[in-house]
Amino acid sequence: MNAPLLAVDALTLRHRGGAETLRQIGFELATGECLAVLGESGSGKSTLARALIGLLPPGASVSGTLRFAGELLTAKRHAQLRGRRIAMVFQDAAASLHPLRRIGVQLDEALRRAASATSVAAALREVGLDEAAGFAARYPHQLSGGQRQRVMIALALAASPQLLIADELTSALDPLAAQGVLELLDRLRRERAMALLFISHDLHAVRRVAGRVLLLHAGAVDALAAADAFFAQPPSALAQQLVAAAALRRPPAEVVAAPIVEVRGLGADYARHPALREVSFALARGAALGVVGASGSGKSTLARVLLALQRGHAQSLRIAGADPFALSASARKAWRRKVQIVFQDPGSALDPRLRVADCLSEPLALHGHGARASWPQRVRELLAAVQLAPELAQRLPHQLSGGQKQRVAIARALALDPEVLVCDEALSALDRTVQAGILDLLQQLQRERKLTLVFISHDLATVRALCDRVLVLEHGRVVEQGATAAVLADPQHPHTRALIAAAGAGAPLHCADAAAEARPS
Repeated sequence: MNAPLLAVDALTLRHRGGAETLRQIGFELATGECLAVLGESGSGKSTLARALIGLLPPGASVSGTLRFAGELLTAKRHAQLRGRRIAMVFQDAAASLHPLRRIGVQLDEALRRAASATSVAAALREVGLDEAAGFAARYPHQLSGGQRQRVMIALALAASPQLLIADELTSALDPLAAQGVLELLDRLRRERAMALLFISHDLHAVRRVAGRVLLLHAGAVDALAAADAFFAQPPSALAQQLVAAAALRRPPAEVVAAPIVEVRGLGADYARHPALREVSFALARGAALGVVGASGSGKSTLARVLLALQRGHAQSLRIAGADPFALSASARKAWRRKVQIVFQDPGSALDPRLRVADCLSEPLALHGHGARASWPQRVRELLAAVQLAPELAQRLPHQLSGGQKQRVAIARALALDPEVLVCDEALSALDRTVQAGILDLLQQLQRERKLTLVFISHDLATVRALCDRVLVLEHGRVVEQGATAAVLADPQHPHTRALIAAAGAGAPLHCADAAAEARPS
């Protein structure tokens, strides 16, 4: 039997002060194999990835052994292999790309450093970004979240690594884009005999690409099994819980009749190009509207217009009792208390210099909400509402996991008791069990406060679970809308059918025979 490409034995990581975040981790990864790493937020998934690539926080100590291609990985050898034979795609593409350099310049630099003969145009085409659209000349802020993530994949592949570590790389992608990326990674893995460590909370994605599944809990291995066996007969109580939560079937919330959002003939531009065209819909108080579509379809532009963060032009626009663009500055500030947003990227949404308590108190201070002495209690209530421990109030954002940061962002949006909450991919950073808890919370808020949700997502399972109605965008136009159950059960437009097909569990892409996987197709 051939030696594994990566061998991990008794890997334990302790932070300064003695706290363990990884405990006795052991597994092997063969050439051409895909191993998925699952686990709840804070289970150690991203910490494991950084340990494998040799990017650990100051003061951390590691015990156990890591071997790559039979060679013991020392700190010096790690540095030599990182970005070359071992590459990683991080979860937060916006923070990983240089904001002041064009995409083509960043990719050209990576290709030249790797002495690759691949052109920038070819590298972009490989990840589904057509050079004819001018992606190389754009800056990161001119790309959608999904497009930025695909650029990160192209950068990671520049040196043709033997091992690619993908940390939640599809979390920012719509179903069609995610399916394309998964198919791309699966093909590259087979053609290049590249090993893939696929960290994700998306069980549908894991089922498509993984040959085996490693489940972490509290920094330790909870289960390690073949993917087919993991999903057919979950090997542990936690595995059973995750597989069950992936179904995410919930009844819709009760809706009352009074409309709170009315949009007719809405249009808007982004980067001087039409982003929304003739968008119309109405939303009753206490209802939840799911907005779905491929990357670049106009979902986030719609969110910005609804929050008056970007000007649009409409035949009529009424949100929480007013047209925000017709209000004076002082009246618009008061209106903003009624309409809040949870952004897709919590790493950018939270001030890195403020502790969690200060992040949650800031909107209270800006709007003069309650007496200052009451703010600590309000912070505790908000943390409890999003299932976070009160001691997290004194942490900085970089001391939280991705899922914890997103929950803080949700708590911040709820601080002023809004009437309308716009969620722009608000659950994309959360694992399925945490998603289920947040969905329950949002439904409770709908029932108790008649909170109205505009829920922008590429995850049709959460849309189906939460939303009464769904609106499908393609190239800035509404191509289909209606009751969620009816639209998803019997889609009428080809784009809707394509999204639903791409979001389904589908047949696994992986082959059972690892040796066969490594052969070029």
